[in-house]
Amino acid sequence: MAEPAHIEAFLRGVDAINRLDVEAALALTHPDGVFEPLRSQTEGAFIGEEGMRRFLADTADAFELFKATYTDLRDLGGERLIAIGSIRIRGRESGVEQDVVSAAIVEFRDGRMWSYRDYGDRRLALETAGLDA
Repeated sequence: MAEPAHIEAFLRGVDAINRLDVEAALALTHPDGVFEPLRSQTEGAFIGEEGMRRFLADTADAFELFKATYTDLRDLGGERLIAIGSIRIRGRESGVEQDVVSAAIVEFRDGRMWSYRDYGDRRLALETAGLDA
């Protein structure tokens, strides 16, 4: 059975971000979208296309390896999904490599990412989505 369109779009977006492909990521970002990866807790949200450009530039500067992998994707209906997995990163300066938990609720509008909020905690994301942890 085929994935819902918003889950397919999310996976294309993850691939674009993993490749640091600005144009492909922008094609899937709503002009007014709010992107809140874990680092937005200290840097603030990345808003719209300019925010996505800044996120990708910052990622390229800070990391020599950045690879998000989501092993648990669930359709929440209404162009919403929950994505749980990890992000493998290696700091450009430190050389330290680690896996970071990623647990995000994502909403699409008109086939483009409208909101992405990474809770960094599987249980918290599931509870926020109204699912059993």
